[in-house]
Amino acid sequence: MANSADLSTPTTEHEPHSISTHMEEEGSMDDIFRFEDDFPDWSTGFDSSEWEVSDGEDGTDTGGEKPYADKKRLFKLKGFLGQLDTFYQQKKLNLLQAREELKAFHLHVTELEENRDKIELDIEREKQAENSVALLRLRAQHKRVCAELQMEEDLGTHLAMILKEHELELCQVEVELGHFLALRQELELEEKNVQSQDKKKQKLRFQREKSIIKQRRHKAQHDKVERDKVLQQQAEVNRKQQEQALASHLKAAVYLKQTLQRMKHKEAEAEERRKELIKKRQTAVMTLKASFTASQETMCARKQRQKAYEQKQREQEQQMKESLEAKGLNSTEYIHRLRLQERINKKKAEFEDTQRVGKMEIVAKLLSERNMKERHRKSPVLSREKKHDEKFLQNILPPTAPMREEKRVMSSPRASCIRSYSNSDVSSSSDSAELKLGECVEMEDEDKREMSLAQPEFTGLWEHKHKEDMATSDENIHLETSYTTMKTDMNKSLVSKAAKKTIKGRESKGPPFISKPEIILFKDCDVGKVYKKKFTLTNVTYTTNYCKLLGVSQNLKDHVSVSFEPPGPMSAGMACELEAIFRPLLDVDLDGEIHFQSATGPFSVAIKCSKKKCEMVVDHCLVDFGTHVVGQTVSRVITMTNRGALGTRYTLTPVSTGPLQQTFNSTLDSGKTSSLEMPSLNAENTAEIPSGIDLRPGVSPVISHSPDEVLMADPRSVDTKVEQSTYEPTEFSIEEAYEGDVGQFMSVKIPIVFTPTIPGEAKLDFQIMFSQPGCEPIVVSVCGVAESAPVWVTKPNVDLKICMYDRLYQDSIEVQSRASSALRLTFKVCKEMRNHMSILPKTGFIQAKSSFSAQLKFLPRQSLFSDAKSFFNKDTGVLEVPLTVQVADQVRPVLFTVHAVVTSSDLLFDHTEVDFGHCSVYESSQTSVRLTNCSLLPQEFGFVGIPKFIDVQPNDGFGTLLPSQSMDIYLIFSASKAGEYNFTLTCKTSINRDFLLSCHATGVQPSLKLSDCLVEFGGTALGDRTTAVLYVENQISSGPEAAARLFAFSVPENSDITITPASGRVLPGQRCLVQVTFSPTLSDDVIKAQAVRRRNEFHTNTSSCQHTQPDSKVRSINHITSHTTYSIASCCKFPAIFVHLQSKMETPLLLVKDQGSKVTPANSSTVRSPSPADVQAGSVEYLAAKASLLRSFTERRTRHVISCFTSTSDTSEEPRYSPHETLYLELHCPAVRPALLLISDSHTIHFSQVAVGQKVLKKVIIQNISSEFVKLTSSLLDVNGPFSVLNAMRPFGPEDTHVLLIAFTPSVAKKYYETLEVSCSQMSLEIALCAEAVNPIITCSHEGHVDFDYVPENESASQVFRLQNLSSLDVRFSVLLDSQRLTEVMDSTAHVGTQNHSGLSVFCVSPSGGAISPAAAADITVTFHPDHESLHYRDVLRVKLLNKQTVCVLELRGSSCRHNMFVCGGDPVEDCSESLIPSHIYTSGHQDSRSLLLTFRSEYQEGRAITATRKLHVGYVLGSKPATKKTVEFIWENLSPVEQQGFRVTPMQGSVDAGHRRPVTITWMPSSGLAPNAVVQACALLTVRGDETAVYRVTLMAHTDKTTAT
Repeated sequence: MANSADLSTPTTEHEPHSISTHMEEEGSMDDIFRFEDDFPDWSTGFDSSEWEVSDGEDGTDTGGEKPYADKKRLFKLKGFLGQLDTFYQQKKLNLLQAREELKAFHLHVTELEENRDKIELDIEREKQAENSVALLRLRAQHKRVCAELQMEEDLGTHLAMILKEHELELCQVEVELGHFLALRQELELEEKNVQSQDKKKQKLRFQREKSIIKQRRHKAQHDKVERDKVLQQQAEVNRKQQEQALASHLKAAVYLKQTLQRMKHKEAEAEERRKELIKKRQTAVMTLKASFTASQETMCARKQRQKAYEQKQREQEQQMKESLEAKGLNSTEYIHRLRLQERINKKKAEFEDTQRVGKMEIVAKLLSERNMKERHRKSPVLSREKKHDEKFLQNILPPTAPMREEKRVMSSPRASCIRSYSNSDVSSSSDSAELKLGECVEMEDEDKREMSLAQPEFTGLWEHKHKEDMATSDENIHLETSYTTMKTDMNKSLVSKAAKKTIKGRESKGPPFISKPEIILFKDCDVGKVYKKKFTLTNVTYTTNYCKLLGVSQNLKDHVSVSFEPPGPMSAGMACELEAIFRPLLDVDLDGEIHFQSATGPFSVAIKCSKKKCEMVVDHCLVDFGTHVVGQTVSRVITMTNRGALGTRYTLTPVSTGPLQQTFNSTLDSGKTSSLEMPSLNAENTAEIPSGIDLRPGVSPVISHSPDEVLMADPRSVDTKVEQSTYEPTEFSIEEAYEGDVGQFMSVKIPIVFTPTIPGEAKLDFQIMFSQPGCEPIVVSVCGVAESAPVWVTKPNVDLKICMYDRLYQDSIEVQSRASSALRLTFKVCKEMRNHMSILPKTGFIQAKSSFSAQLKFLPRQSLFSDAKSFFNKDTGVLEVPLTVQVADQVRPVLFTVHAVVTSSDLLFDHTEVDFGHCSVYESSQTSVRLTNCSLLPQEFGFVGIPKFIDVQPNDGFGTLLPSQSMDIYLIFSASKAGEYNFTLTCKTSINRDFLLSCHATGVQPSLKLSDCLVEFGGTALGDRTTAVLYVENQISSGPEAAARLFAFSVPENSDITITPASGRVLPGQRCLVQVTFSPTLSDDVIKAQAVRRRNEFHTNTSSCQHTQPDSKVRSINHITSHTTYSIASCCKFPAIFVHLQSKMETPLLLVKDQGSKVTPANSSTVRSPSPADVQAGSVEYLAAKASLLRSFTERRTRHVISCFTSTSDTSEEPRYSPHETLYLELHCPAVRPALLLISDSHTIHFSQVAVGQKVLKKVIIQNISSEFVKLTSSLLDVNGPFSVLNAMRPFGPEDTHVLLIAFTPSVAKKYYETLEVSCSQMSLEIALCAEAVNPIITCSHEGHVDFDYVPENESASQVFRLQNLSSLDVRFSVLLDSQRLTEVMDSTAHVGTQNHSGLSVFCVSPSGGAISPAAAADITVTFHPDHESLHYRDVLRVKLLNKQTVCVLELRGSSCRHNMFVCGGDPVEDCSESLIPSHIYTSGHQDSRSLLLTFRSEYQEGRAITATRKLHVGYVLGSKPATKKTVEFIWENLSPVEQQGFRVTPMQGSVDAGHRRPVTITWMPSSGLAPNAVVQACALLTVRGDETAVYRVTLMAHTDKTTAT
């Protein structure tokens, strides 16, 4: 441990802080050994007897495996020792770290001392120099260094102490490790025993596996024989089925032909019927058209009559109005009242009709009830049940229940109309009320039947039962209704009888008590407050009576209570006081009664509770402004009052009405009206209010029309106008009060202003909306009449259509006058438009009741936008100018508007200049310019004055451009000679405007020239190629400019064009040959898209044929398969195609087809929509799609323009290509349908990697997809190459196939590539053959020889060696023995030894051959099975590959003994020359005697002889037979003579256990008097006793080496 300090490395930097914390991290020694105390004392806790290793015969414990507890202790001990070793390593590491830190500390102290000495020298030097400043600095530095040295000394003491502690701890750990040394050795011994047991188990398991494998192989052979028999039977059955299918096919063809004929006949008949049907339909259409025409005429006539009738009504109304005005009455109000009266009469008539229908329904119900009673009378069971129900209802319902039922029915929605009518008409009879009540009850019953929610969960399960239940429920409802009516009549009769009692001859009518007030009213109540109201009950009968409180109505029980003290008997006229307390819990209106009981019968007091409401009314519902002149302003005010206790916010919105409702013939909404109050309208009669409409002054959504406009309107446009919702400014407006707030019991005044602008009658219906939800809107109608001015313009809108700048446009303005005198007119144009528009004459006089015409001139200039921005929109070009005609003595001028769309007449080029660049004199340069018409009018154009070297297309530069249309103009420049070209093209329009286009070009004379600039290929089939030849010529042969030129063709990527050579060099005056090849193919994207389409069709057809018969399914599958790849018939005809496709078939396209079962896709789950990216190149879908495209391919013509770049000179290192001298080659490439189709992945046949000497075959299938016979020919392959075609070419017909067999047999390891061309008269197919030959690499686990030692005769022993394949392909091998290759020439170094007498080989190899996969291995088992005793069994094992290459040679050795003992180790006495005669023939039955020879050679070293040593081995062979003796004993005899010669034998006797050997050592020391090179010989007998006794004569021969004697 002391030497471990040498391992520390010095550090240059000291870390004092890490040292101080080191002990804190590690802890004290006591803490470290406290961790050790947690483990048991393994040195004393284990018994030595438990860890002893048994000394059995095989070195293992004879008692079997150790128990589980021992193994557990073993693993725990191993873990503890590992932890102890880790702890020791940690302590050792801590010690090394402490030493390194101490070493770094010493280095740092040394540096500080040197620094201190240096500072002291500097102090002395500065003292001598008397430099006080530097002296002070150096002294401070010296003081700081001394202080640091003092600190370092303290730190060094601390580090030394830490180092000692670590050394002490390490020593303690080493001592502790020494305590466990014995346990460690025992642990290692125990682990070895466990390993030996595991090996034995593995060996036994391997033997069992071997026997199982042998049994399975035998079973596999038997199964193979049975399977071959089944396959033969199946082949016979398939052959018979094919014959039957062929016969059925022939038979079905006849029926198919007949079926097709019938189908054609049926189709012809169907076509005739279809034509007749079409003819009938045409006749019907013509008839319908005539009917439509007649209907239109009838409608027009009806509209004309309606129009005349309306006109007559208006005239009558006008006459009535004039007569009323003449009498001084308000005609508008009178007419309005008449209309309301007519409407009320109409509604009354309708109500009477409804009432009559209701009476009829009630009578029908009464009749049905009478019939029902008769049926009940006939069935006593139902009558008893009915009486029981009546008694039950009488017990449950209180006396006032019928009244509540009646009120409930009356409160239904259907009865609202009847209730309103009954309130208005108090004098209606009780009979009519009862009829109305019955009608309302019936309507309520209908509502209940309509709102039945009984619906079945699943349709069809209980529909009939549901209908029966509904019928039963309807009957119950009718019964209950009739019962309720009868009960109500009964109660009324009882009350009337009780009330009509006679007292002293006087009859009392009405209720016995009256209430004051009659109705207890709680108005404007808030939730949560308590309201009290007192009322009195007065006895109005003629006798003493009493009063008893029964309660309140059911709906008032939670809200109303009555404070009542029974007053006792009350005389006539006496009264009692009660108090009603109302506690509202809900914000709703409540109506009910307080029920009392008296001696004369029950009576009730009505009570009503109302919440706070907002009740709005207006003082006028119709505001009539009368007649006013256009331009005046009249105002009227309406007052809106809130009679409720809730305030609200109001908003005035217009009511959307049609034109028919805006005249005097329109009707107002129904409702009760008066001169002071306007009722609220129902939501059903109120029109929808559009949002976003403003009612501020000057804006109103109602359209006003003059009487002339209404009369002149087209009747057919009425419906269209009603549907439209356009709103224009009118004469009516509302000032600032269009919205506001109204408080409780307050009123608001709303001013309405009438400002007529258009002559005629105007009407406005606006609606007052309120924010309170319970407050319904109020509609107010406003009307007025405006008279027009005497002068007007016949065309108030002058439309000049589309105008161009700087062109004059004129129109006439006609003014009409209805005045009776002449008037002066002045036409005014705004100052912004005076430079562009004028009216002549400016002033004129119009005569009475005549017209006046003026001339309008419009000349728009380019400054129109800057002059009149407010009238002209530059983006749209729309011009709208308001003009006025001022009439003398008329306040309001006559307005009219001029409309026009102003546009320019420009034609715009997208380029102002065109540069053709450098153009070769051999080529034409084309460029395009876009000519755009900026005008809104079409314009004609043409290019004029074109030079000869320029061409303008299309149509030679002439054409017409529509508004805003653009056209591409192609300019083609063809230079006639080299030089500069500057010219201008002129485009002239039909209005004589010129547009110029500047052009520039440079003509270039290239140094190189193509012999042909245009190449037109012939029709080339897909997959074939066509080659054209042209030359690149260098025209300059002499002169200073003559030089070699370089050229390079730029071929587009992914094109079908190949140019060879693509680049080159041409000498002056010479030319270079260039080949242009056109090889058309199909792109992968097109093929994948076709595959996706075919897959979709496949799934569609498969799903459509799932419900058909099996035979039809098979036919549909055949049809689908024929579209997918090829027809099944062709696949059966050519099995190679079927096998090829079947091997390529992917999972989504597989069909699972069983006999008599459905044909369904293999993947029945929902498949997502396929995409072209999912199709793999080379798959069956890909190949099928490609074949389909090839079969349906039509001629395709493409055009390519390829650039050829040329260089100016080739003297520089990097040639400079001039873009101006670029040549262009134009190619016309037509592609046609191929005649041959290659059925394979691609045109390249890959043989992959093949071992040298191995032969691999590939099949190439070619199909004829043309319509004629073709004859195939092929090109020649390399005669000395590895590729060869094994079959001949032959002609074959359409849709037939031909199979080519191509063989690859390499002899040298390298890569091979050849091209095979298969041709016919139409095309050629090129097939590339690629392959790689490799040498297989096989390694063997054994080298040299395999020795089997001694094996008892007629028993066997086995050994296994492994062959490893290190190459990248499968390698087939065979294992051969030289004893089985007697006819071949043997190796001189290897020979075959003794063999079995039976003639069988003594060595057996399994397996004798096979294949090894890449990076895999194969185990070869060699079995040694001798049948007689011999020491010279020999054989040679060779492992060869298919190419006759030997990769492994092993010499097999073995010995056999007859008995269970043997002796070996001597020198060979003679060569192996055993006789084939068995030994028992020529040997006697005496004790066997054998001879052994041992030779000793002693050498002299340093004058002394060295002892020579030899060994013999006595062994005990463990055989399968039971041994009579457990050990073999041996003993030496006659050793005295031997020992005298200097030989010593150790041991002289002993025993050998079964399966072991025991060495016997023989030494020889030459005597001192022995002469050099003298030979010493002695003989001894060795007796070995096993199952038999054998005596070996051992001859000992010794000599000294004279070369080393001294």
